[in-house]
Amino acid sequence: MADQPQGNLVYKEFTGLRDDRPAHRFSPADLATGTNIDIDNSGEISRRPGYTQTLAGSFHSLWSDNTLGLVVLGGALNKIDYSFGLSVLKTLAASKAHVSYSKVSDRVYFSNGTDIGIVENGVARTWGITHPPLPAVSVTVGSMPQGTYQFVMTYSRADGQESGAVMAGVINVLDGSGLTFAMPVSTDSGVTLKTVYLTTANSEILYAAMILTNGTVVATYANDTTELMLPLLTQYLSPPPAGQLVTYYRGRVFVAAGDTIYPSEPYAYELFDLRKGIALDGRVVMMATIEDKEHSEDSPHDSGFFVSTDRSTGVMVGGPPFSYVPKADYGAVEGALTYVDGDMYGDDSIKTRLLPLWLSTRGICVGMPSLEVKNLTRTKYNSIVAAGTGAAVSMPDPLNKIILTSNF
Repeated sequence: MADQPQGNLVYKEFTGLRDDRPAHRFSPADLATGTNIDIDNSGEISRRPGYTQTLAGSFHSLWSDNTLGLVVLGGALNKIDYSFGLSVLKTLAASKAHVSYSKVSDRVYFSNGTDIGIVENGVARTWGITHPPLPAVSVTVGSMPQGTYQFVMTYSRADGQESGAVMAGVINVLDGSGLTFAMPVSTDSGVTLKTVYLTTANSEILYAAMILTNGTVVATYANDTTELMLPLLTQYLSPPPAGQLVTYYRGRVFVAAGDTIYPSEPYAYELFDLRKGIALDGRVVMMATIEDKEHSEDSPHDSGFFVSTDRSTGVMVGGPPFSYVPKADYGAVEGALTYVDGDMYGDDSIKTRLLPLWLSTRGICVGMPSLEVKNLTRTKYNSIVAAGTGAAVSMPDPLNKIILTSNF
């Protein structure tokens, strides 16, 4: 019998966990289990670093862009300052629901399926303006010519944001008439103005006829309508629905509410046409754009964004109209999404881009610039059983590119 080697058996490098073959067929670099360890680029293992508690409490929905930090605690959305102090921005009706955030320019849009809003200049405010009902109208004396007129009303904030409007009312008047409007007052503290819109006689285009303060309850229009020039642009538009997910892509904010995705109007992130919702095959649990490190919104490589329901994963392409193209017959874990350097998964044409990475119900996936879904674990580790909700984070450093996903 040949002599057996004596002493310690040295493993020089490790390639990670696998379960796609029996343990007796593992190579020396394979791991059956690994608890609280990291594997660096050379294959060396080390004890995973711990953490130091900064704040105690039952927190959830943590978000930061390295300038502004937001988190939910005690049934309220809180702002985190640089010394880790908290200040309440908004009390939430759904205090335990996960909040989804999307930053566009200097505003952060958020929604949790019940509560919606915008954080701007460190303050939370409403996202969109609820449109008013039709004002009550009566005929009086004036200079309007005889004919049929349509009328409607909108609210506006001091920053110029205007609400949508309902279907116009109709009234017939005789020559030499005017119209008196009895108007509601908005309870939105941000609303400062209201505008009454009128058509000319026997016409369909609505024009601004009177711009009034929000507190005005009665006003009369008695002109001859020849001065009407500014058309209504927001008829049939609304604030966003309260959805479980929010994201931004190419000049629109998208809100997922249940199984339907609603796009905002182009570059008008507080106005939505709810007739344009895109219904999918199940609850939408992920929306992930391909982000560019240089923040170029016009990159020719982008032609859609990744979407998962609880049944499938695909991409939203086109627009408008937008359409959903399936890519995989399994969904994602809601909340378990992060972004990683593109050079981890491709050639030099990718490395300047941030790619979405998420925990799916069948492993960890990354979304490629080609809009294909690449499952990173399915060929090596098949025991992932995931569902419900989770979280993910990427922690790159010079020796490690650590990605953590959890399911709870």
